[in-house]
Amino acid sequence: MRKKSILAAAAALILAAPLAACGNSSNTETTAAATATTSAAAAEPIVAPDAVTADTDTSNRELEASEYDSFYQMTAAVYKKYLTLPEYKGIAVTVDRSSEDVSEDTVEETIQSMLSDSAGSVDVTADGVTQSGDTITLDYQGLLDGVAFDGGTATDQTYTIGSGKFISDLDTGLVGLKANVQTDIPCTFPDDYSSSDLAGKSVIFRVTIKSITRKDVPELTDEWVQKNAANYNYTQETTADQFRQAVKEELVSQKVASNDSTKFKDILATIADGVTIDSYPQKELTSLTNTMVNNVRTQYQNYGASSGYTSFDAYLQGMYGMEDEAAFTDYAGTYAKNYLTTKMLVTEIADAEDIHVTEEEINDLGDSLASYYGYDGYDTIINSLGREMNCEVGYEYLYGKVEEIVNAAAVETTTNG
Repeated sequence: MRKKSILAAAAALILAAPLAACGNSSNTETTAAATATTSAAAAEPIVAPDAVTADTDTSNRELEASEYDSFYQMTAAVYKKYLTLPEYKGIAVTVDRSSEDVSEDTVEETIQSMLSDSAGSVDVTADGVTQSGDTITLDYQGLLDGVAFDGGTATDQTYTIGSGKFISDLDTGLVGLKANVQTDIPCTFPDDYSSSDLAGKSVIFRVTIKSITRKDVPELTDEWVQKNAANYNYTQETTADQFRQAVKEELVSQKVASNDSTKFKDILATIADGVTIDSYPQKELTSLTNTMVNNVRTQYQNYGASSGYTSFDAYLQGMYGMEDEAAFTDYAGTYAKNYLTTKMLVTEIADAEDIHVTEEEINDLGDSLASYYGYDGYDTIINSLGREMNCEVGYEYLYGKVEEIVNAAAVETTTNG
């Protein structure tokens, strides 16, 4: 199966941040953010739908994949006490499908990116002249009014030209140079440069290139396809023409999925306008709000100090534009209500359509999520973030099935930009 953006049609998952942050094959540690989401996981047992009350806890909890279907039916029974599902079929919606007409230039750009990814490298130090994209080793000294300034000198520095990690004038000035030739490059620091001593100042960087390494980008050939296509999840194609056509079909498929996701969100917004929710399942609402606040608090604990923030309030102000933790908690509560409104509607539609979720379906989708986020498999996600992920993945499955049903029943008017 080719790797697709399998979250394109998904709701904004509360656990998406820790999942993405931990997504690598070697990470098996449960994060503090994930721990926060599971702190009240097993507060209540899964009760039969006909035995629920408005106060039955619908928060995600630690459970086996085989238990999710019963859990979802329980939550559907609780949600019925908070809303009456309005008509959800035959909703009028306008969709801009112009992006689905993928140009040949876009196809070629995508293929060139793949070819570049598979490129080797060649040392062109002896005869080459630097180009954008080259990786170089250089010595440099920055001079302000003829005097070396602090932080402006380095030896054996590795740099990729065009990466933008040097100031613009220096980055541009490194193009067209030969190795082992000292060159003075006039540069002007940006007015908003972080050092007030250098901001807006004209300087000279005295540069000597010591080595030049260039990517050796292959051409698209039948041989390249047979050797490399499987790395990009194209397993049936054996010729360059087949590969080019498959890439185009995949790009179109991604655009269609993105537009279908937008279509469904627009329909959900219309459905939500037709329903009144005076209150929410309080335990789940509180859990979602706390999860969001705790996830951001964990961000601060992990990255705040290194980013120069000395308090959580300062971090919230700088990163999120929030005055303080109280303001952010209010925002998180509003976000949680919007998320829960969507979840309640999706769950009620799934229940009305008699959709069920099997253990196998959760595990299959979990493996796809694992591939997308760079885990070895769904078991690794479970080991890292806990069995509460079965609730997340189960709801993800419901969301996708409901999207298919509601979109198919909608009255679509298509535009082309």
